[in-house]
Amino acid sequence: MVEWQEVSNEDLTQIIKNLQYELKEVFKQQGKLTNSDVLKISQELDEYILECQRRNLTNQKGGKL
Repeated sequence: MVEWQEVSNEDLTQIIKNLQYELKEVFKQQGKLTNSDVLKISQELDEYILECQRRNLTNQKGGKL
């Protein structure tokens, strides 16, 4: 499990970009959305995207969530 407090917003954005690239490459190689590697990367990417959205929502509400 990731310790979100230790991940800066800039690092979070870069991790998301890297995972998106990796997901595209693995899909190109495997050719199936149901491939276990594609699913694993997709699930990890989802976690990072959700954290990014949570942070954005918190910032919009003035730090209260």
